[in-house]
Amino acid sequence: MSETRRFGSDISDSNKRPETLAFGIGGAGRNILSSVRDDKKFANMKAYEVGVSDRLPELPFIHVDIQEMKDTFNNKISLTHRPMNQTEEKMIRRLKSMDIIYILSGMGGETGSYTSYTCSQLGEKLGLLTIALVALPFKTESEQRHELAMEAKDKISDHADVVAVFHNSRLMKLNPYISMNKAFSVMNSIIRLPMDDFNTVITREDIPHLKRFCNGVNEFRIGAGYGKGRERGKRASNDALRSPWLDDMEDYETILAVVTSGVGRAEIEAQDALDVLLEHAPKAHIMWGLRKDPSIGERTRVTLLAGT
Repeated sequence: MSETRRFGSDISDSNKRPETLAFGIGGAGRNILSSVRDDKKFANMKAYEVGVSDRLPELPFIHVDIQEMKDTFNNKISLTHRPMNQTEEKMIRRLKSMDIIYILSGMGGETGSYTSYTCSQLGEKLGLLTIALVALPFKTESEQRHELAMEAKDKISDHADVVAVFHNSRLMKLNPYISMNKAFSVMNSIIRLPMDDFNTVITREDIPHLKRFCNGVNEFRIGAGYGKGRERGKRASNDALRSPWLDDMEDYETILAVVTSGVGRAEIEAQDALDVLLEHAPKAHIMWGLRKDPSIGERTRVTLLAGT
């Protein structure tokens, strides 16, 4: 029997809002994070670029020792049973007053794969709501990168509450002739959507409920879509369900969703959007939130994470 439960609040109450931090790891993560630098929706979020590059950072930068990250990745003893290395100590100092951590990275390279795993352990150690938004390599990339990416994704899933996976190659379903630079730009905008929408809805009181709700889900996939005109909530959900990252909706048992309403009847649009999700995933348990964002005009957006 499916269950539908609402979470969050779109009221700007600083006492309810969680303290949030995002680590943009490696080149991919740093690019995603740079795109939110001046966005007012992230005023309550601290952001750090994390990596080994000497590139001039646009945000506060945490330099990691890649050998320490590799040792952590290969260490079978968890953080709760061993001393932390210097890089772990640097990162955990930034996390101690937080409620939520977003881990943004591309899998396959050493920096993104090893460091994301370390961050997932740190989030778990501190009891934070730990949300990893990670991109997997294109099919044309080396077998070695694919193997490391899948190993890292599985390891992160053991510690993070939410691991949302974006297969880069599925971008070709949107446009088979898309250039690599354009593909990465599109991917950056899509990966940040859950952070955009969930960040402005989740309250401190929601965190333990969300952690329990997501417990046992190995992997989430994203769907996002817009609707306008009549029954735009339904249109937005149907558009989201056409996401190239989603498979057959009947396979998903757990769905997190946020309905964003522009100028309109938000509650009605949200109910219409939920009706579509329930129709296509009748066995799924759903937690959903509602937010208002006049900047999207007379449209509705549905952002969902569907997990098995």
